[in-house]
Amino acid sequence: MSVQPLISIVVPARDAGRFLGATLDSIIAQSETRWECIVVDDGSQDDTFALAQRYAASDRRIQAFRHDAAGASAARNRGFRRISEQSQFVSFMDSDDVWLPHALEALLGRVQQDGTALGSHGLADFIDSCGRPLTPGVYVETGRARLGLDGHRLVRWPLERATSFDVLINGNVLFPPGLVLTRRYGYERAGPFDETLSGAEDWDMLIRLSRFGDLAFVNDVILHYRRHDANLGARSGIATQAWRVRCIAFYDPENSTAQRRVARLGWRAYQVHLARDRMGAAGRALREGDVRAAISLAARLPVHAWRYLRGYPLPRVVRKPLTW
Repeated sequence: MSVQPLISIVVPARDAGRFLGATLDSIIAQSETRWECIVVDDGSQDDTFALAQRYAASDRRIQAFRHDAAGASAARNRGFRRISEQSQFVSFMDSDDVWLPHALEALLGRVQQDGTALGSHGLADFIDSCGRPLTPGVYVETGRARLGLDGHRLVRWPLERATSFDVLINGNVLFPPGLVLTRRYGYERAGPFDETLSGAEDWDMLIRLSRFGDLAFVNDVILHYRRHDANLGARSGIATQAWRVRCIAFYDPENSTAQRRVARLGWRAYQVHLARDRMGAAGRALREGDVRAAISLAARLPVHAWRYLRGYPLPRVVRKPLTW
């Protein structure tokens, strides 16, 4: 008799034939074996679907489905709708990243240890297109440097504290999605990924999830985040999309009274944080003799001052509720 899956892993894949095999191998190699993996081919033009089918034929925990191209969010939503009724936890794994063998065990153990947590997340380190280490440790420290609202200031969040709405409303250091394992009901309550977003939909989802609970922090590298020409190009417009997510989150009617207060205070604290960063960078540029760079950096300071005084982001975006 087969073991019912405890964890559902959804892998959206489009033209991922170069890397999908390594991703699926890393899932199969997990020390926690109570999982199912649903690969959703998003209209690939290469051998992605054929490769997924071969893996599905050799391991009954893997399923492969194909749909017309509609984007990563749509593929994730389609995969979620196919997960087993018995599954209790969900993770969305990108088709070019690689889990370390203890990833699921570490994430599951952490969320089960903290019965109040909605989920858990760990750290990633960069690899290149060939799987070789890339700037080792740099992205690890980025993941540890979570900024959360403490009073009226953004501070570096203590490692022992869970990642909460107070952190995620101010920015996303929980990328790629394979860093996160969440109780299934969190996604059921938050609703589907927003298919109108492209490039920051993961941050939008994390903010929505954080309204229902915190994500316990695993201070350990659990994933290798592959950097290559295709994903670097796909994230070139991330700043515009991230700004849209920031505006949506600020005005979201789903925010509680306390969360609205955190959003307002966090917005102003974020402007102060950015202004201090720019002042420091301008000072360094000036000391190095780069006057043009110093002037360019300093010229942004009035923008942050105006945003601070205004007290809210623009445009005023209110999204219709997302439902399964």
